[in-house]
Amino acid sequence: MDLADTSVDLWIRCLGNESLLQPLWDSLKFNYRDYLRSPLFPVVLTVSSYFLLCLPFLVCDIIGDRWEWVQQFKIQPSRRPTASTLLHCAGVTLYNHVFLVLPASVAQWVWRPPVDLPDHAPSLLELTAGVICNLLLFDFQYFIWHLLHHRIRWLYVTFHAIHHNYSSPFALATQCLGGWELITVGFWTTLNPVILRCHLLTTWTFMVLHVYVSIEDHCGYDFPWSTSRMIPFGIYGGPSKHDVHHQKPNTNFAPHFSHWDKIFGTHADFSFIPAVK
Repeated sequence: MDLADTSVDLWIRCLGNESLLQPLWDSLKFNYRDYLRSPLFPVVLTVSSYFLLCLPFLVCDIIGDRWEWVQQFKIQPSRRPTASTLLHCAGVTLYNHVFLVLPASVAQWVWRPPVDLPDHAPSLLELTAGVICNLLLFDFQYFIWHLLHHRIRWLYVTFHAIHHNYSSPFALATQCLGGWELITVGFWTTLNPVILRCHLLTTWTFMVLHVYVSIEDHCGYDFPWSTSRMIPFGIYGGPSKHDVHHQKPNTNFAPHFSHWDKIFGTHADFSFIPAVK
């Protein structure tokens, strides 16, 4: 009992320790101050994170059956992206970033002054709570947006249908989106940390983690280390639940967690069905 109490006390002290992340924050400010203050930094951070985090899953898709250990975790083992589908998604993603994200980033760089870097780092508890709150807020926003775009046919056909070209999702399909959807997602990802008054380090951590879990949801693999397996009680959806959404599009609208789908009666557990492209 004493050992348990000591462990809990240690975790509380660690999470609430305001100086734990201070050396990291001081190093970032000292070595990369001008880069971090630039309005372009969050854009560069998220775009570069997206392509880098897609790479491991892309390797799994390309190697295919030759890597049997990985293929045992494939959610739809008989379906894998072809070279043409990978190139199509890469092309749509690059087009959106060149003609939408880049101009918006340049405009922001011209009009918005460099941000001030706070002197103090957040505590680990503050950073963790901020990231979770951002994920929960985005989860609610996108659930409503996603539900409406499936229920209103004009919205679906005009803006969202491109994302459902493939009923067996894969990592590069994550940002195979219409321009309106990409702008909306980027707007919420940028605005929510401001609404929640997050520290910049918390904001950047959220942005990178949000990119990763979005890719993981679409990767087509349910690995033992998937986020949904790390979080208990079925709270988190993960790749299996989102795979169901691409097979049965009127289910599992929430991007990350499961509670909104359960409340609105749109939740569906994973069960493999033959998918039709």
